[in-house]
Amino acid sequence: MGRGVSFFEVLGRVQQEILNEALTICLHELEMLGPTLQFQPSVRSVAISGAVGLAYYLSAYFSLEFTQSTNGLATIWPASGIFVAALLLAKRVVKLPVIATVTAASLISNIQFGASLIEAAGYTVANIVEGIVITQFMHRGANASRDLDNTEWLMVFLIATVFGSLVSGAVASLLAGHTSLPFFVSWTLTVCLGTLIVVPLVITVVKGWRERGAFFLLRDAAVLAGLTFAVSFIGSVIFAPSGEKYLFLPVIGVIVATYLFGASGASVSISLIAITATLHTDFASSGVGILGLNQDILFLQLYLVCLLCAVWPLSALIANQERLLVRYTETNGLLELAESTASVGHWYFDKNGSSLVWSDEVYRIHGVRADDLDFSEGVELENPASLALYHPDDREIVRAILLDALRSQQGFAYRARVMRPDGSYRHVSSIGHPRFDSDGGFDGLFGTVQDVTDQTKILEELRVARAAAVEEANMAKRLAETDELTGIANRRKILDNLRTVSRSRRAAEHQVTIAILDVDHFKSVNDQHGHQVGDTVLKRVAKIISDELRPIDHFGRLGGEEFLVVLPGEKGMSASLILERLRKRIAEERWQVPGLAQVTISAGVATMRVDETMETLLRRADEALYQAKENGRNLLQIAA
Repeated sequence: MGRGVSFFEVLGRVQQEILNEALTICLHELEMLGPTLQFQPSVRSVAISGAVGLAYYLSAYFSLEFTQSTNGLATIWPASGIFVAALLLAKRVVKLPVIATVTAASLISNIQFGASLIEAAGYTVANIVEGIVITQFMHRGANASRDLDNTEWLMVFLIATVFGSLVSGAVASLLAGHTSLPFFVSWTLTVCLGTLIVVPLVITVVKGWRERGAFFLLRDAAVLAGLTFAVSFIGSVIFAPSGEKYLFLPVIGVIVATYLFGASGASVSISLIAITATLHTDFASSGVGILGLNQDILFLQLYLVCLLCAVWPLSALIANQERLLVRYTETNGLLELAESTASVGHWYFDKNGSSLVWSDEVYRIHGVRADDLDFSEGVELENPASLALYHPDDREIVRAILLDALRSQQGFAYRARVMRPDGSYRHVSSIGHPRFDSDGGFDGLFGTVQDVTDQTKILEELRVARAAAVEEANMAKRLAETDELTGIANRRKILDNLRTVSRSRRAAEHQVTIAILDVDHFKSVNDQHGHQVGDTVLKRVAKIISDELRPIDHFGRLGGEEFLVVLPGEKGMSASLILERLRKRIAEERWQVPGLAQVTISAGVATMRVDETMETLLRRADEALYQAKENGRNLLQIAA
């Protein structure tokens, strides 16, 4: 078996991997910052970078002054948070001056407190690498909102801070010559806490300033002062000797601040607790604990870590709840607007009748207010009070449909009339479907109600207009096919009838006989008695012929005093008998016109032959009519 690998060798390999990844990230950042070197620094960039450097120096100075561990390491390193926050918030052209001023501030503060130049340089490089790694990690893995209430951004920030702190610890261990495990763990926890505590605080202040200006600071000054006083007082009690039994109080304070102020309250309260705890803890008197670490420092760091882990998820959940409430309010408002615009409301009716819920639009459609109907004590399934608003003729239909839907657990649809209290009525259309709970059990009915009064009126108007249009079309058709004087079929219509009959005759092999009738001496009637009497004669002759024909026969006016009779299914003698009866009936008619004793007709009769065309048939009948007139009129002539 080979030689075993020690824990420190594994740690060294892990540190090497972390450093390689950190080097790649830093080179990428420097490559991105390269183009900014060609620009001359502006007054604003110099002022910002100077302010960041001064803040970094002061925080580093007081951290080293008041909270030095046995190894000379600060318990919390807020300077890291200031640097990371500056890189996250600053524009790219300002980042390089910020890095330069922070580098100078770190070197000065570390040398001031006894670090050698090599140690100070190692610590400085570690802090700079940490900030670059965290910000690069954030730029790659999170959106640019820098919103503490955004769960995604917050999680990436936590992961980036932990990774950047590990990188910083590895760099400081290697470059400063402190390769012990206690130094690595202590450094990592120190810079990690500093970043986790300070970055949210800085982002909160800057965001508030940008969004609300000086009013943000003035408004929150009193709250911040009160919170500072309360936390300082509580901290002096808790972190004093024998005050451990009150350690739960800061947790309560942070939770209350988070509930009241969200992420802002969480960041401010945790920062104050960290400051208070640092000021009121005597680290010099602490003994060595786990892994050779100062036990009071380790306890405080872990205590703050627990606070952070408890508060930030709570803050994100509260913010998410507020966003959901805002979204719900906006969505509900849009739904009400959409329902009002479309005149569509929704309702829910549970299976037991213990709950009936109407949207505002349903009340509006029914013409009542929410106070007019009380559904809070349940609804009778067999006869709900809401049915009283329906037209009496529709009430039972709606009730039966809803009861059937409840029993069968099926969807439904109906149209009905709603009688409003003011006496008006509205047409409504309702559709719905069953609703089931998470276990698949039937829960009730969900439905929509739409006011379709306007649509119903339009449909009724369209129905009336359609009926009128159909009637007008039929009237136009009748006028186009009817002889204006006699009221019988005109030439076009009677010829169409003959064409139809002739086709049917060929299909069924039936006979068809036609007759062309002509009023004898009709010109003399017009000349002697006038055209009015002539029109009377034509109408009377048409009436007699129509009365004598069968329902299956066709009859129309060809023009002038000529008429065409079509006898389907007749031939030879039977057709002649029908036509002879017509001739005699007209000849026997008595006229109430002085000087007009008798009116007679002549007829040419022809039976359609096999494969004969309609034109040939008409020509033979016309020739037979001519022969009848030549032979003395008032008689029938059968075509040859």
